[in-house]
Amino acid sequence: MAVIEARNVSKRFLLHRQGASALKVRFLDLIHPSRRIPAEEFWALRDVSFDIDRGEAVGLIGRNGSGKSTLLKTIAGIHCPTGGHLRVPRAARIGTVIELGVGFHGELSGRENVFLNAAIHGLSREETDEIYGPVVEYSGLAHFMDVPLKNYSSGMNTRLGFAVAAMLRPDILLLDEVFAVGDEDFQRRCMKTMQEFGARGTTVVFVSHAPEAVRAVCQRVCVLDGGRVVYDGSVGGGLEHYHALMQATEARRVDADRPAPRPSEATEAELDVAWHRRALGGRWAETGAWQYEFLREQGLLPSQYVLDLGCGSLAAARHLLPFMEPAHYWGFEIDRALFDVGVTIELARVGVPAERGHFIVNDRFDLGDCPYRFDVAIANSFFRRLSLNRIVRCVAATMAKLKPGGRLFATWFDNPNPSDFCPMARPHRVVSYCDGEPFHYNYEMIARACELLGYRAGRVEPRCPHPRGESVLVITGDGAGR
Repeated sequence: MAVIEARNVSKRFLLHRQGASALKVRFLDLIHPSRRIPAEEFWALRDVSFDIDRGEAVGLIGRNGSGKSTLLKTIAGIHCPTGGHLRVPRAARIGTVIELGVGFHGELSGRENVFLNAAIHGLSREETDEIYGPVVEYSGLAHFMDVPLKNYSSGMNTRLGFAVAAMLRPDILLLDEVFAVGDEDFQRRCMKTMQEFGARGTTVVFVSHAPEAVRAVCQRVCVLDGGRVVYDGSVGGGLEHYHALMQATEARRVDADRPAPRPSEATEAELDVAWHRRALGGRWAETGAWQYEFLREQGLLPSQYVLDLGCGSLAAARHLLPFMEPAHYWGFEIDRALFDVGVTIELARVGVPAERGHFIVNDRFDLGDCPYRFDVAIANSFFRRLSLNRIVRCVAATMAKLKPGGRLFATWFDNPNPSDFCPMARPHRVVSYCDGEPFHYNYEMIARACELLGYRAGRVEPRCPHPRGESVLVITGDGAGR
């Protein structure tokens, strides 16, 4: 049975950009609401779902700002989810070492803070007296227990916090970069303690950027990126996925620092190694041309309305926009950076004005801004970027926007054997995964998901094979249609 159960957990923060501190300015803002700068929404977590069993040690890794600490604080009850639900057993004792100073008071001594922290965790005075000696011995701070905590170093602070959490004998232990400020001896003791926790059934959730610590502590890894779980599986696979994310981030940073060539001056060779073409899996130009020819083969007319899902850096748009009547092409994308570079470089390079079509950019699959219904939609190499539940959301949102008889085409990496969870080699030195980008899926799995939505999926054999070796399917409203 799961000790921690998360279902579509989302957490939103409101960022207030108003920086004025003068009393007069604040007073004028109160009586003139129009002067106020509206708060900006920031989603630290988006649709996070997982189960963690009793005695399991799970590592949360990801880039800075990916939502790891927010997720840990949500499990601890410090934050309440904005959406979804997160459940832990009511009687579970949770030990936390989340950040320096949480549960401590700087003006109190180390001794007083031990009793304060134990009281926060529900221990009686007698129970705290019993653990006080072991806490002092474990922390190695016997000579500093009567010193105010504000005079402790960050390492001393962490040692005391971990010692308290360890002696609480928690059912769930939440750790956030606990090794970052500890010395080598302290780290060894922490490792030994966490191995003892695992042996007696304590559940550990561990946030770290240190691969060695993750390998030593965890049996499973969840990789977060942009507030979403993009990988949930083995430690080795998770660290590889994290490394790939960091490489992609570095490639974007290097490209951003490098003076960008003017669109008219850039060569195809220069653009083929740019991040926005590589991010979608290579063979950028061939895949865009294939999509255009495939839709023509399926009978697309300039007067019809087409929805290009996951239009990315507009590889297909540069062909479809000149072909379609004005405003009949609509593109949808979840990555703002990909879309922006598509407009500023790729469309500008071939002299195609973006104003010939319309574009929607969000990560909620919200197509509400479009007043039309589409004759055809296509998700070319889009499903490889989506988890299964996001594919379902994409299909549901798209099918609701199709005309009667409309069709949604999609390409994806097929996994013929649903019981095989190993990475699969693809053409052009690409490897796909069942639990991380680029995703692969069994056809029957996608077809069954469509059937549950009330739609029907079928395979398509195009005249020309997909440049990235992906399979093709079509989804129609021939089912019950919910």
